[in-house]
Amino acid sequence: MKRFLCLLLLFGLYPVTWLYGQDELGSSFQLAISKKIVPGLTISLEEDLRLRENLGSVDRFSTTIDLSYRFCEYLKIGGAYNLINYNHPKKDWEVRHRYYFYATGALRFNRFTLSLRERFQSTYRVGVEETEKRANPKLYLRSRIELQYDIRKSGFEPFFSVELYNTLNDPQGNALDRVRYTGGTQYKLNKRHALQLFYRYISYADDEEASTHMIGLGYSFKF
Repeated sequence: MKRFLCLLLLFGLYPVTWLYGQDELGSSFQLAISKKIVPGLTISLEEDLRLRENLGSVDRFSTTIDLSYRFCEYLKIGGAYNLINYNHPKKDWEVRHRYYFYATGALRFNRFTLSLRERFQSTYRVGVEETEKRANPKLYLRSRIELQYDIRKSGFEPFFSVELYNTLNDPQGNALDRVRYTGGTQYKLNKRHALQLFYRYISYADDEEASTHMIGLGYSFKF
């Protein structure tokens, strides 16, 4: 546990000191609970608070309820609803309704797990009109590939992933919108409790949008 706390301190503070003053720096704090209803079927609830502008302003807070079913060791499908309260930089707070469906295939070898997740996502912005240049709701296909490693007898499971955001209904033409790189680790305290720490870099296709660096900390509990 002491080793984990030292890692948490070093991994959390280093990006802040090194990235401050360069691109946009944000953070994410997540709290999740889950329960297996019947074998293979799991329901979960997650709260997420995000900061932006070098941690000086609230970006959003959101609530997600997710229902997933694992057919076998290699395949899981699911769907979720996400209620987002977004602090718009140029307007007041904006409510967003998001739902998504996903399928995840995983291949395990030795202590590695390689997974591919495809996710269809729809986000409706309350009070925002659809125009010739702006869709509402906005549709995405999010494709993520992830490699995870289970360190024997340590509780640590480091991971790295790359996620592509492709627009599906952009009036000006569909294309790759952004790429999200995430690296971090999960630490299992026991069978029910786990912590997660990660660093994320988001690169946007639009040159006018600043790249985003993010550090995140999460806690999950399984009933």
